[in-house]
Amino acid sequence: MSQRAIVQWNQWLSKGLGQTVLKSENAMLSSFLSDIYGKHLVLVGVPHQTPLIQNLNLPCHSLLTPVFHHAEAELKVIESNLYELPVASGSVDVAILPHTLEFVDNPRQLLTEACRIIKPEGHLLLCGFNPYSLWGLNKRWRARWTNLPAAPSLHQRVLKKWLHLSDFELVKQSFALYSPPIKNEAILKKLHWMEWLGQRCHLPCGAIYVLMARAKVVPLTPLRMRWKHSIAAMRMPTTIPGPTVRNAK
Repeated sequence: MSQRAIVQWNQWLSKGLGQTVLKSENAMLSSFLSDIYGKHLVLVGVPHQTPLIQNLNLPCHSLLTPVFHHAEAELKVIESNLYELPVASGSVDVAILPHTLEFVDNPRQLLTEACRIIKPEGHLLLCGFNPYSLWGLNKRWRARWTNLPAAPSLHQRVLKKWLHLSDFELVKQSFALYSPPIKNEAILKKLHWMEWLGQRCHLPCGAIYVLMARAKVVPLTPLRMRWKHSIAAMRMPTTIPGPTVRNAK
């Protein structure tokens, strides 16, 4: 995806349905990370997604983004492309990629980079649009009613496969936004039963999904020492040799 599409995505999140998406994802991420403790958290996304990390337990928050942004005093911003993350390997407790994989040309490479920077037993959270939902059934209909920048949806089945190949295990998953993308608040209130039913029955047809995975710790294989000779065949001296005394002539 081009830089222009990422900028449009950042602007789309600032109002209307974009705020609805952020509100739903903020609730899910807060629930997922309520019992996760650590120090360093990195959000790989755009500036308007910073509310997703403001109320989390981890003290050190950083935003890694390709979009120029005047950050607040308490937020550290790293301006970089999304192909090689300028973060040391195994230095992050939690990394969040909210729809970021949908706006890059090589999502597999970005996911590999995100897995690289996470500590053992650290967590990776991925947010994406579900292609099998009322928001994603028809691309033309979605573009007309949501004004969402064109971006390919990644099915969670593909992401789970990539996570497994990167030695990550799935911990949690959740869906949200079961109602159609309608901006009229009065109609949305009448369709609130759809959201209640989807959450109650855990239906996999919500407009957005969140996957939470944990980095596996590869156990070390102990190496056994191999003796060239068996211990039984080794002979120990029965007497301790002392100093040699010569008689003076």
